[in-house]
Amino acid sequence: MTNLSTQELAAFLQGFRSDRKILLATHVRPDGDALGSLCGLLLILLENGFDAAALLPGSVPDYYRPLLPEKGLITAEPSAEELQIYALMIVLDSATRDRVSADFFKKPGPLPQSIGIDHHPDNSGYCDLNHLVPAASATAEILYALADAARWKIGGEAATHLLIGILTDTGAFRFTNTSARTLRAAAALMDAGGDYTRIMNTCFFSKSENMALFEAELLCTGMKKACGGKFMYAYFTPELLAKYKIELRNTEQVIEILRSISGPVIVGVIRLENGGFKCSLRSKEKHYSVGRIARSLGGGGHEMASGCTITASSVEEAEAILVNHVEMELNEKQA
Repeated sequence: MTNLSTQELAAFLQGFRSDRKILLATHVRPDGDALGSLCGLLLILLENGFDAAALLPGSVPDYYRPLLPEKGLITAEPSAEELQIYALMIVLDSATRDRVSADFFKKPGPLPQSIGIDHHPDNSGYCDLNHLVPAASATAEILYALADAARWKIGGEAATHLLIGILTDTGAFRFTNTSARTLRAAAALMDAGGDYTRIMNTCFFSKSENMALFEAELLCTGMKKACGGKFMYAYFTPELLAKYKIELRNTEQVIEILRSISGPVIVGVIRLENGGFKCSLRSKEKHYSVGRIARSLGGGGHEMASGCTITASSVEEAEAILVNHVEMELNEKQA
């Protein structure tokens, strides 16, 4: 694996100005950091003389739609032939090649050279070149450091997108991945015109009434405890989702409600998706690794935030499998 430093990556990208096309991509079902990184880097490249486009097929969370840039987005999945016009593909915030949108790495024929920029600790460096910084709070934080090292101009709209990536992946600086470097990057992005107020109102303070009712009923009827109360989780039943007309793409922040409750040290949510039971996990203490739990179940992510998919014949079976793995993590650390 070739892992470039910030300065090496900046120097490499300088060779792709204007006459060599760059395509950006991120992972499927993009979250705030994926979207902020994708849109932020797109705008920075365009503002600094690069010929770039960003691949964003599929749906995005409703809160992000008003923030999407008006230029440079490709919403239709490109064919292998259409990819030939690009000299470089930059993959952002995707820990594995299987999660890259539009099945990029499964396309037939020769593909553009690829660079992976990511902060997930389990990224194996699957791109031709990589810039992996596991200590960063968000991929957007890495991109700010890259733009700063390259002396690229960061306009207000680009700064807003990168700030979204940092704010959503740190829970507005509430999570333990927040560092002094994170705060300095956020301050610099605000100085560059990043619209903090708009981000907070759009991403954190714009919950629909139906979502609030969904969350209330979920907590009242669907919340479960296991492992002596140290693990709390909830299952998004299809019936409850339908009752309040909630789409799965808008549920990424529900798990934070469970995390805010005192008592459990690990929390999770389970949802039926594409024939499997998708589990999102959060740890409240560094002592317990939900990344290790997810990896044992074929998933991955960070030590404090991770996800996996369990194949089971029923949600009860999926819950039993998940609880067993959480219990093993808890018992191992208590031994």
